[in-house]
Amino acid sequence: MSEHEHELEHDHDVNAEGTAVDQWEAIDVVQRPKWPKVIGIISIIWGSLGLVCGGLGMAMLPLSPSFIKGAMTNGEPIPYGMVPSVTDYIIGGIGFLLALLLLFAGIACVSYRPVTRMMHLLYGVTSIPVVVWSYMNQLHKADLNGQWAKEFPDNPMAPNLDPSNAAAGIGQMIGLVLLIVLGFGVPIFYLIWFGLIKTKTEQITGGDEGVY
Repeated sequence: MSEHEHELEHDHDVNAEGTAVDQWEAIDVVQRPKWPKVIGIISIIWGSLGLVCGGLGMAMLPLSPSFIKGAMTNGEPIPYGMVPSVTDYIIGGIGFLLALLLLFAGIACVSYRPVTRMMHLLYGVTSIPVVVWSYMNQLHKADLNGQWAKEFPDNPMAPNLDPSNAAAGIGQMIGLVLLIVLGFGVPIFYLIWFGLIKTKTEQITGGDEGVY
């Protein structure tokens, strides 16, 4: 190879390398969105709390009559609404599974996995009717406890279970507020966020479109 040909080949390599560098510098590096980390951590925390509280609740449910029986000073039966029912176990079991679903949805979210969207939507769609069912069940149990309080007014527990008692009414109001804020608020937020706002895979994983 002549010296002139060698110089031409060298110049070609330099130009090719320069072009590659220019093309690389021209590429916009798309950063992954930050919101999946935030939402994912919230879901992990909320799901973990649900697992712990739900698990303890399910474990204590069959034992609760034994604890309450100690407060029956005159041989009264256990307040009717405090006797565990099949509905209590079903609602508790579904709630435990939903908490587990939310935990895995949160893990998928912080990992930028697109499946997190469907998992959160499933949680939201399923949670709302379960929350309504749970609240209706609690109202039914409160009515049963109120009936018991009228039948056994001398028991120390009766005033706290009587629906005409102001303290009992305040307790029910607090429960209703918590139900609206947490029971409905969290799943509705997920339905809006993943159902109306973050609807594309690129919005979760990051991508060439850069839509976050």
